[in-house]
Amino acid sequence: MRIFKKLSLFSRSALLAGTALLPSLCFAEPANQTLVMVGSDLEICSSSKPKNCSTKESIIGKQENVFSVTKQSIKKIDQFWPNNNTKHRDHVVAVLNKLTHKEFQKVSKATLLWAWRDLDNQVLSSLSESEFNYVFDILEVVILNKQKQRITERVYKDLTTETSTSDILDFVAASLKTTTKSPTILAVTASSRDPYESADFYEGLLNFKGVESSWLPLTPALAKAITSKQCESLDSLRTDSMGVFNRETIYPDRIKAEKALCDKGVDHLVKLIENATGMMFNGGDQSLTRKVLFDDNGKQYPWTHAILQRPLLVGTSAGTAVQSGGKNEYGSVPMISNGTSLAAMREGSFAVSPPSERCENECSNKLSSDSLTYEKQGGLGSFTYGVLDTHFSERNRTMRLARLLADTGQKHGFGVDETTALVSIRAGGTSLMTVIGKSGVVHVQSDAKNSGAISYWPAGTVIDVTMDGFNLAKRTVDNALPSIKIPPLPMQRFGTIFSDAKLRSLVQAMCLTQEQQAVAQHDEFLLDLNATENTHYYRVNTSSTGCAVENLAFKVKTF
Repeated sequence: MRIFKKLSLFSRSALLAGTALLPSLCFAEPANQTLVMVGSDLEICSSSKPKNCSTKESIIGKQENVFSVTKQSIKKIDQFWPNNNTKHRDHVVAVLNKLTHKEFQKVSKATLLWAWRDLDNQVLSSLSESEFNYVFDILEVVILNKQKQRITERVYKDLTTETSTSDILDFVAASLKTTTKSPTILAVTASSRDPYESADFYEGLLNFKGVESSWLPLTPALAKAITSKQCESLDSLRTDSMGVFNRETIYPDRIKAEKALCDKGVDHLVKLIENATGMMFNGGDQSLTRKVLFDDNGKQYPWTHAILQRPLLVGTSAGTAVQSGGKNEYGSVPMISNGTSLAAMREGSFAVSPPSERCENECSNKLSSDSLTYEKQGGLGSFTYGVLDTHFSERNRTMRLARLLADTGQKHGFGVDETTALVSIRAGGTSLMTVIGKSGVVHVQSDAKNSGAISYWPAGTVIDVTMDGFNLAKRTVDNALPSIKIPPLPMQRFGTIFSDAKLRSLVQAMCLTQEQQAVAQHDEFLLDLNATENTHYYRVNTSSTGCAVENLAFKVKTF
């Protein structure tokens, strides 16, 4: 039986019965709202993701992007090179001229990349990100059927093998239907560099029976054009603000929809959002999504408040992280944007400011691709309890979140594992959270550098939101499974603890064995985990991540 059915999550009144009054952590939020915050993109069957399908028979639709090297495309690359680096342009043109034979007409990106590497890997490696994107955007070709219609990616939810994905989607559909008799949901794909490419997938993903769903062309280019009444300049704005090219050739229907929405003006866009029951933000880069919520000066767009008021907001990966924001009793809630745990412990955190994402205090020369960065003004602000993080245990992000909390003065952080959702429900004056999906959610508290406490909430956990913080609900504790007899942890120092999902594995082992203390290390860091009088262990479900932990103290030292 699926977890959400066990919890009767469709009954909002049952979930909220007996919960405490909503604390003062919230800011300018609607009285009735559900947030479904998924820690990764959903593993779902589609024509481009057959590995997630129970069968590959009868799967039709776009499988991958297709590229062709032709004299015409090379001429366009040469003529409209996006910057003044003529050396890079000339090298690219020279390489591509060697790839114009039939073998490289309508091939995959991987095939083209391998051929390019064989010819001149140095040229390929020297390209900037914007140059690389420009070349492949121009080389991409539209995929048409016999009727000259664009072939779209198709989603097959009924063939999805990951049951946790189905649980989350079923919960989203049920939440929409219990809110109104005629529910609608809009998909925003601004987290993608190419939001037009993602539109097919998310329209298919949200195609629920009895629900009207559609893609909302709310892109950074649209946001700039519609507010400045420059809809005729959408093509140039798309290039300048998004770094995408040639999309009118590849996705003409999506570009046409964007232009039509722009022509109808800001008031129409606001009304369209106000009439929607729910909205979904996709995965990718949360800094890109922020560009459709705030202008270059950090001011909310006219429609941002309407988004905040939707009864249901859904996010996957970046679409979850962008929901951090607003204010609580600890100040402005930041939005995390990059970094690893190891870099965070070594370097600390850096505040960045859109749209250039440059560091404050001229710190850009200190940054690496692993540096912990954050937007201090936060994101959308639908989730004000604290900082949200994603891909959490799998990418071992506990210490990066802990360091961000310590550096910004926030007390609470919430790390959502992959294929898992943290659900926040508010109804009237009451509030609670629950976890659905595959694994769990890490609650991090840290008010000092590299120390604090962590809790782990497995799928099936219900969390009471009170004036004192976040605690396992009585129903979760009362329904805990009996302890199991397993050997105690070995007396050893566990190695490379901040890689893969090793920290989650150790915490789960401590929970199952009722262990009071463990020591681990990674490079120059030594991690102490200690149970205190406030630490509790409960088996919530039988999975490998099913043991709930409350308030396990941690401290990291260097040696």
